[in-house]
Amino acid sequence: MLHRAWAYLSVIFAIFARDVKRVLRNPVALVVVLGMAVMPSAYAWYVIAANWDPYSNTSGMKVAVANSDAGFDSSVAGRLDVGDQVVRQLQGNHELGWEFVGADQAVNGVYEGEYWAAVVIPEDFSEDFASVFTGDFTRPTLDYYVNEKPSSIAPKVTDAGVDALQKAIDENFVKLVAERVVDTTQEAGEQAEGKGEAAQSNLTEGIANARETVGQAREAIGNLQVTIDSTKESAASADDTLARLQEGLGPLGDAVAKAKLLLDEARATESEYGSSLATKATEGALVLGDVAAQAQREAASIEGAVQRAGDDAQAALQRAQGLLEANENLIAALEAQAADPAIAADPQAAAAVAEALEQAKGANADLQTTVGALQQATDALGTTAVALETQAQAMDEAASAASESVRQTAADFQANVLPAMTGSLDELADACGTLQGALAGLSPTLSQARSVLGELETMLTSASSSLSTTSDALGTMESNLDQNLSDLQALQQSSTVRMLSEYLEADPADVGAFMASPVTLETKLVYPVRNYGSGVAPFFTNLALWVAGFILMAIVRMRVDPAGLPRFTAAQAYFGRWLFYVVIGLVQGLVCCVGDLAIGIQCESPAAFIGAGLLTVFVDVNLMYALAFAFRHIGKAVAVILLIMQIPGSSGMFPIEMMPAFFQAIHPLLPFTYSIDAMREAIGGFYGLDYLRDMLTLGLVFVPVGLVIGLGIGRVDFNLNLMFDEKLAKTDLFAAEPVHAFATEMAGSAGAALDGEAGAAAGGRVSAANKVAASVADGVGGAVPGCEGAAAGGMSGEGT
Repeated sequence: MLHRAWAYLSVIFAIFARDVKRVLRNPVALVVVLGMAVMPSAYAWYVIAANWDPYSNTSGMKVAVANSDAGFDSSVAGRLDVGDQVVRQLQGNHELGWEFVGADQAVNGVYEGEYWAAVVIPEDFSEDFASVFTGDFTRPTLDYYVNEKPSSIAPKVTDAGVDALQKAIDENFVKLVAERVVDTTQEAGEQAEGKGEAAQSNLTEGIANARETVGQAREAIGNLQVTIDSTKESAASADDTLARLQEGLGPLGDAVAKAKLLLDEARATESEYGSSLATKATEGALVLGDVAAQAQREAASIEGAVQRAGDDAQAALQRAQGLLEANENLIAALEAQAADPAIAADPQAAAAVAEALEQAKGANADLQTTVGALQQATDALGTTAVALETQAQAMDEAASAASESVRQTAADFQANVLPAMTGSLDELADACGTLQGALAGLSPTLSQARSVLGELETMLTSASSSLSTTSDALGTMESNLDQNLSDLQALQQSSTVRMLSEYLEADPADVGAFMASPVTLETKLVYPVRNYGSGVAPFFTNLALWVAGFILMAIVRMRVDPAGLPRFTAAQAYFGRWLFYVVIGLVQGLVCCVGDLAIGIQCESPAAFIGAGLLTVFVDVNLMYALAFAFRHIGKAVAVILLIMQIPGSSGMFPIEMMPAFFQAIHPLLPFTYSIDAMREAIGGFYGLDYLRDMLTLGLVFVPVGLVIGLGIGRVDFNLNLMFDEKLAKTDLFAAEPVHAFATEMAGSAGAALDGEAGAAAGGRVSAANKVAASVADGVGGAVPGCEGAAAGGMSGEGT
């Protein structure tokens, strides 16, 4: 078994060895092979070197700059000349070839192709910038002209340059505005800082004074409530006295009626009972004196009670009025603080003063209600006292008059009264009647006084409730003032105030620079690539290796002639010539990859890069050899189509996500995709098993595909390719694989044709009769390279 395997392989190596010897013995063939190894690689080196760092040479691209800006004098920012600043900045910038010309020359130069682009700064450029200080907000505009006809890349470069210019202008203007704003705010802040400190001091003092006033008001309200309670007790005592007086009016009236009855009896029996009448008159006078004295005592007691109630009510009224006046002073003080601009500028302090003012006003309304009620009570008690005094005086006068009359009558009775007794008794009776009338009038007065005292008690209760509510409101106000005072003191010590103070000390230039560019972009390169040439090397190397394989397929024949070879099968012929293709291809790949490294591309692992190149050329040669073997010229055309598809579909120059959907769909089906990625891993650095995955995909997917096409489809269309070569050769115009004379024998054996076996050529002659059959059979060798029988006799072999 091993012997047969070795015998089989020895034929393949014999075909390869003969091909190599032919090349080495023929200097011209050797030069051609060396050319095939170097020329595709030279293409890759040339293109990589040309794209080594193209963006470092943009200073040669002419871009015209025309400054028509007239400048502008701003009351806030001073003299603005943004156009001149732009020109000065560009004069020190060498990223593009800036040329400073007039507006017409700049625009015409773009149309004529003298300049790639032009930037025209309009006349009102600075004025539009200054509009930000006036509130008009007119956006400044740069006129940018770009010629896209000469190059598709140049506009991208000039766009980047102009974008950088616009960004620089924006940053400079933001810096200028920020500096002006900081200057202005610091000037205002320094002025406001002193006012703010004074305002905070005044506010603190005002809140403390207000808190003290509120405390005094609460204390006065407490005293007033004590007075009201005392007044209520006095009013209740007066009401009890009036009630007792009302109860004593009945007996007192009965006594007066009894006196009047005695007088009537005396008048009826004045002659008979003169002396008795005098005695009874004396008794009546004494009774009247007692009645008058009792009435005087009761009246004095009532009057004193009412007077005390009136005095208490008056004292409560005066205290309430004093409290009202103090509260109004507090309101005035709070209103003055609320109107203070410094306090109004502090939202927290203004809110605290407004809340205190609202509570003081509410307390003031309650105090006004209390004062009104106390005033009404005082007036009512005064009226009652006057009425009681009048009635008591009338009663006293009547009793005194009656007693005096009785006494006078008793004194004069013995001398000269009796004659005039009738008149005196009449007068005495009248006096009793007057006294009865006074007693009758005193009862409704006492009822009215008690009613007034009841109303006074009700009003005092209402006033006490109002004062309690006011005291609670003032207590809340006092707590709020305490809280506001604490908050204000905390605010004075807060970090915000310290930060504001630090801000007022900040340098405007530093603030402006920060505002112009507040964010610093820190770029962290992942798998950095030093230059553009190293970045495109994988793509152009793959392209060169594919072209190298195509050149090899176009120059070297695929059919193996039998001269000097033992008998071989179609498969042996296929692999014998395939081995020559692969070795030459590997030489091409080695030369190309080593040359890439020699010109200085970045490479983290040269060995991995060369390995990826060798596997790439192996896959490419294997696939193109199989296509050409199976389909002849059509296979070669398919190889060209594959190249065309892989250029945009392999993500060699642009990310595949930027390409149309069709190319994104075929991207994972192309060999370039994996070979370029493998080379990029070797150039930029490895991640995980990505390099191994790409290499395995190339070796385990695309290599078997080539073998299936070459050995599978090649066997099926074997005779078709023979006829194709024969017909194409007859034109004497197109290149085709040669049809050998020994094919006559192979054409006679269908089995040999289908199996790809080559029959032995008989003798050294071919009769004219079997030339057609020989030409058909020769297609076997054309369809399956090397599928030719061993030539016997005088057949001359054909070279490579």
